[in-house]
Amino acid sequence: MTKSEISTKSLLLILILPAVFIILMVILMPILFSFVISLNKATPRLGGINLKWRGLINYYNFFFKNPEFWYSIKLTLYFTIASLIIELILGTGVALVLNRKFFARSLVRALILIPWAVPTVVNARLWEWIYAGNNFGALNGFLKVLGLLAKDHNVVWLGFDTPFANVPMLGALFNWMEVPRALNMIIIADTWKVTPLVVFLLLAGLQQIPKNLYEVGSIDGANSWRKFWSITYPYLKPIYLVILVLRTMELFRVFDIIYILMQYSIRVVGIYTYEVGMKFLKFGQGSALSFLVALFIMGFTLIYIKLFYKEEV
Repeated sequence: MTKSEISTKSLLLILILPAVFIILMVILMPILFSFVISLNKATPRLGGINLKWRGLINYYNFFFKNPEFWYSIKLTLYFTIASLIIELILGTGVALVLNRKFFARSLVRALILIPWAVPTVVNARLWEWIYAGNNFGALNGFLKVLGLLAKDHNVVWLGFDTPFANVPMLGALFNWMEVPRALNMIIIADTWKVTPLVVFLLLAGLQQIPKNLYEVGSIDGANSWRKFWSITYPYLKPIYLVILVLRTMELFRVFDIIYILMQYSIRVVGIYTYEVGMKFLKFGQGSALSFLVALFIMGFTLIYIKLFYKEEV
């Protein structure tokens, strides 16, 4: 190795050190500090935090002695899985339509971005007005105009009754999972905002697929369903993996839209973590919960990678 090569590498190292230092201070140090707090009973005091070593007791209590934790996990799993299914099916369908040529396609592609551009707080307040359980609620008013709802009756869409209670199997499932009607309506509100992102990620993948593959499929007599599974889906698998990982991270730690609409009444794991750590000031338990959320998301990610790369491996 020549002196010029050594000096070049030294210069590169000097230039990258500030960025490494910033990453360590801004990202890694808070994570390490939070992990240390999760191993302690941390209580606030004037000018700092009192730490009393507990080891893994906080984690053990959540797993084996805290039914509220598992209830929040159950609600969060339902919210995550239901949202992912709706977003992937709806996003795939819309992306396939937008990938075809039709009049004003560019305009439609631009307009479909509007929900994604709406801030989460604005989106929550918008749907709060839509779901309002009175005469001023947009959804109740619309159903009355269509004649699907009696003039003197209003549905409390953000209520806590069990949806589909009279449907034999579905009602029993929702009752067992203790899923309130409000959570299902929030899923619709959140899906409306995020589906455009899914659409455009899939649309970008669709435009990379060679058109001659579909022509060959038509010659071989493949129908639309067969073309999707044999041609479209294999090309979109990496995109689906990105969507699943990205949306699982966002859905499993959801906080903003549920807190704005329902405060602490629907205790998904994000709300429960905030309640324990910030409302009751149990910093040690709150930090432990945040790491448990990260472990669940990591587990989901490993499952996705295993499923989507099974053939390649």
